[in-house]
Amino acid sequence: MTSIVDVQPPGYTSSYLADQHAGQLARLRTLERAFDPLSHAVFDQLALAGKPAILDLGAGAGSLAGWLSRRYPQATITATDIDARFLTDIPGIQVLTHNAVTDEFPPAAFDVVHARALLCHLADREEVLTRAITWLRPGGWLVIEDVSLEPSLRTANPLFRKVAQAGITLLEQSIGSDMLWASTLADRLRDRGLANVRHRTLEGRIGDNSPADTFWASTTAQAGPALLKLGLLTQEDLDEMTHLRADPAFTDAALTFVSAWGQVL
Repeated sequence: MTSIVDVQPPGYTSSYLADQHAGQLARLRTLERAFDPLSHAVFDQLALAGKPAILDLGAGAGSLAGWLSRRYPQATITATDIDARFLTDIPGIQVLTHNAVTDEFPPAAFDVVHARALLCHLADREEVLTRAITWLRPGGWLVIEDVSLEPSLRTANPLFRKVAQAGITLLEQSIGSDMLWASTLADRLRDRGLANVRHRTLEGRIGDNSPADTFWASTTAQAGPALLKLGLLTQEDLDEMTHLRADPAFTDAALTFVSAWGQVL
C-alpha cells in the first residue's frame, strides 16, 4: 500500500483538513459548537484585569476570538492562522497571517496565549509549546486546548474501533498529528515550569446527535476520499459506520476535549 507521505510531504495545509477544502468552514463550525462551551468555562477561571493582550493562535473560523472580544471589550485580541480567510469579517479583533511553527512574536508580548485544536496537528508541537511560553508576560496565562481520540480506541465495537484507528493513522501519515497527545497536556505545562496548572475535560460521544457527534461525522465525511485512496477503509466500512451511528441503540465515547492552563511567574 502506498503511503500518502510518498506522494506529498505531510502537513495540515496540504491535507484533507486544509481551509481550501469546500466543506472546511462548515466542519470548523461543528468543532466550535462542540468545543466553545469548554473554552468559555476555562476563560471564566482566569482573572484578567485592565486591558489584557490576548493571542488566539491558530484561530480557525474565529468563534472564540469573536467571543473574547465581547467578553473582554477593553482587551487587544490578536487572532492568527496560517490561512486567515475565515477571520477577516469578525469585529473587534486584529487578524494576522502567521505560521506557528516558523513565525515568532516578541518576548513578553501577551497576557494570554491560547491555542485550540492546533498543536496536536503540528509535528513540532513540543517546540511550539515551549516558544509560546516566551511570548507571555510575567503573570500571563498559557491556555492549550486539544482533542484526544483515545476513547475511540477503547470501544468494544469492532467497526467503530476500525474506523477510529483508520482516522488516527490518516491524521498521522497525512499531517503528522498525534491524536493521543492531549491526554498529557497538564503534565507538559508543569514540566515547563508553569504554575497554577489546572485542566478540564469534556467527553464527546457519537450516535447521540450532540455537537461532538456532528463534529466527528463531519470530519469523517471529509476524510472519506483520503481513507479510501489509501486503502485504510472500504466504502462498505464507511457505509456501515454511517448506519451504526444512525442506530438509535448505539452511542459511544469517541473523543475527549482537553483544556489545560498554567501561569508564568
